[in-house]
Amino acid sequence: MDFKTRGKECKRYLISGQILQLKTQSIMLTISVAVIYLVLLLFTILFQVGLVFGKPWGEWTMGGYNKGVLPIKIRVAPFISIIILSFFAVFVVDSSQILSTNFNFPDFIKWFIIGFNVLAVIANSATQSKKERKLWQPITVVMLLCSLVVL
Repeated sequence: MDFKTRGKECKRYLISGQILQLKTQSIMLTISVAVIYLVLLLFTILFQVGLVFGKPWGEWTMGGYNKGVLPIKIRVAPFISIIILSFFAVFVVDSSQILSTNFNFPDFIKWFIIGFNVLAVIANSATQSKKERKLWQPITVVMLLCSLVVL
């Protein structure tokens, strides 16, 4: 083997190592952003659980029209949110490869989640409740940005 061939092989290994390093960094970024999304998702789910069980947080949700405890009939909405957001958590864990699952989700699910996050940003930016806007607008914006990176 001459020096010219050795030089080409060394370059090839160097480039392969750099690509592997970039892929590793990309995976770590995706996982880090997914963890941020999941922490915010967990906070949101726990908030919804509190609403379902009668915590007096009505002015922090649904436009702030119900001060204090939400009426029983309205508590169905946070219950449904818990189910939807839990599904989002499973999808994000699967998409980010935090855990390996055997689910085969269709591609439109990621667009549904991104669309849901877009609507959450719009709704929480337009709400009449100052408390709701101050709490949820930054959270939903960060969740939207995270979903764009992870999904």
